[in-house]
Amino acid sequence: MKSHTAEVVIAAGGLGTRVAGWARMLPKEFRPVGGQPGLCHILEEAAASGAQRAVVVHHPYYAPFYDWNRHVTSPGSHDRYRQAAGQPTGPRPAVEELAVDFIPQRGRYADITSALNGSAHLRTGTVSLLFADNVDPSHTALARLLDATDPDHPAFLAAPFSISGAQSHGVVICSGSGTVRTMAGLVEKPGAQQAARLADEHGADNLRLLQGRGRITPDLLHHLAATSRHASTHIEPKLALALAAYARRRPVQIVTSSAAMVDLGAPEPDAAAA
Repeated sequence: MKSHTAEVVIAAGGLGTRVAGWARMLPKEFRPVGGQPGLCHILEEAAASGAQRAVVVHHPYYAPFYDWNRHVTSPGSHDRYRQAAGQPTGPRPAVEELAVDFIPQRGRYADITSALNGSAHLRTGTVSLLFADNVDPSHTALARLLDATDPDHPAFLAAPFSISGAQSHGVVICSGSGTVRTMAGLVEKPGAQQAARLADEHGADNLRLLQGRGRITPDLLHHLAATSRHASTHIEPKLALALAAYARRRPVQIVTSSAAMVDLGAPEPDAAAA
């Protein structure tokens, strides 16, 4: 696996309104996946991509949780825990090599706001963007995206199209062929009938479902900042729609991945049925 140096912005600015029954007491990105909080998987994925620095942009409502998370993800935290538990120390986890900052989101809630806040904090050029509520338990999604694409252009991860999945994802209309394609258009979370019409019009093989991983170049970042400035104060600016507007004049690469992602903000099946 290649090593990538792009610094990472982790967008965790939401309040988990789809699971508000418990999200008012616990950030959704702390929901366990495979025995550890989802955010830990996100940080391990960032470290596995070769990144050396990351910033987590969180909602101010959850600030006390992130004060604690800052403590338990700092260098030496693994050994401190094992010593407190009376256990022998072991090899330093790779995630402790990642310098992580935690900052409260400033401005109206929006995924664009998280991307802009994080990029401004890092003060760098190109950044990798990870959505904290989309967990890849294999920790390989970001590296796969970066390995497959031209670093001079934005790139985003996408899953194969399905009508059921379209209702909770941006549907990307692609041109080209192969694993890496080019964004030709996007429809944000269509209903089942509209998703079926898109499949009829473009062919299901030319449609993808946008996932929570991307590379944001300085030019795209400038476009996102302009989108945020010009958006109505009553409308949350959507990153997916801003990305579609950008793709009308510049190439945006779309990498297809069939790897399963865990949506931490999705209600559990029994809760949804109730």
